This record gives sequence, structure tokens and C-alpha cells, in this order.
Amino acid sequence: MDVFPSVAADAAATIATDMDRHGYGVVENCIPSDLLSGLRQFIEDRVQKNGGEYIAFSAAELAGTLLQELSRSANFQQVCRQLYESGTRKPAPPVSFYNILRCLAGQTGEQNAYFFHYDSYVLTILVPILIPTEGQPGDLIMFPNTRPLRKTYFGNLIDKFFLDNRLMQTHLRKGVLSGGLKPEKIRMTPGNVYFFWGYRSVHANESCDPDKIRATALYHYVDPHSDSWLRNTLLSLRGRKPQMSQPVAVAQPA
Repeated sequence: MDVFPSVAADAAATIATDMDRHGYGVVENCIPSDLLSGLRQFIEDRVQKNGGEYIAFSAAELAGTLLQELSRSANFQQVCRQLYESGTRKPAPPVSFYNILRCLAGQTGEQNAYFFHYDSYVLTILVPILIPTEGQPGDLIMFPNTRPLRKTYFGNLIDKFFLDNRLMQTHLRKGVLSGGLKPEKIRMTPGNVYFFWGYRSVHANESCDPDKIRATALYHYVDPHSDSWLRNTLLSLRGRKPQMSQPVAVAQPA
């Protein structure tokens, strides 16, 4: 049984339109609560063992969980292909997802709030697992579709240079907190799955109360600069390997 429902072509087109117009699209009530319950317990146990502080998990650490099953879901892969092709007017390449689970908690969770950034991947899929229902839930905030897909990695670097610096980060944070800047705000609901153009949209999360847990799984789809000589050279100079997608091939349509 597939853990993600089949999404008709016209429904996928509506999601893509919502992403273009409003910043994000959503498939509602697509993951039953009973499937999320085991993952919630896993998260709560691991956060507790980590002293109630922020913790993140890579795809390898999520083997055997619902999140691995979702990455292998034929229906989930299909809707991601449809959205990518709708947004780029290009055939979806045979790549895998880059998957991570982030659990905001404690004082270290606060350090991950209001960090405005562009993703390195065209499509970002957000799966809420645990979202506080009282106090500050750590809502997703977004200035949607503020740049195009850059033709070169150098163009992407220029964008990030102007965004990923203390002056701009302070300006955006103060502007949002004062109400002078009004980003799109998404109050996420577990059971729903959210899609947005992560590469093109400036986004962050608001603060989450330190005594609560905000856990979200992220799936990133298609790095347009993965073959860039400049990108891979810079990563090598920093002593880092290029980010590897989890080894679950996204099948191409027959």
C-alpha cells in the first residue's frame, strides 16, 4: 500500500498554480495520524535524550521509518515530477531526494529561527510531524518567488551573498517582527504535505516555544547546479563533499 495518495494531473496543476500565486500548495489530510504516531514517539524520545534541545536526522538515520517509505512512494515521486515539470517546463531528471528531519526544541531551537535563506533545490516539500497547538508554533514564513532559477551557480552565489549576511538577516528579522515586512505565513497541520519553490523563495521559520517540539521533514528535489564545476570546487576547498541525495532513485515515467 502506498503511503501517499495518488494526485490527479489537474490537482497537481492546481498545486503548481498555488505555488506560483501564493507561494505554496498543499495536499490536505494525505497522511493518516496513525502513520505519524510512531514517528512522533521516535522524535520525542530522541529530543528527550538530547536534553530537550534541537536535533536533526539525515536520510540514513531515518531508514525504516515513514519518512523513508514516503521517499519511495510512487505517488509522491509522481507529483514531485509533475510539479517540477510545471515549474521549469523541463523534463524531470532521474535524481533522488535530499531528505532531512529537523526537530526544533529548547534554546538551540531558537537559534534556528528567522534564518532567511534560499534552498539549493528547485522544489521543497515540507511534511509537518509535530506542530505545537499553543504558544509560538514556529510557523513557516516566506517571501515567495523572489528570484528566477539562475542559469549558473555563480548567479546563485551572488543572490546568497546579498541574503546570507548579518546586515540583511537583521533587516529581515526586525522588519518581520515589527510588522514592517509582511511575509506569507503558513500555519502547518500534521497530515498535510506542503510544496513550494524553495530555490526561488526567501523563507525561514518563526520562533517555537522552547518547551515544545516543532518537527518537520524536508524533501528537496533537483539541485540545478549539481554539475557546476565552481560549486564542487568550492565544496572541495572547504573540505566538504557535495550533498548526496538519499539512495532512492526517482523513477522516470515509462
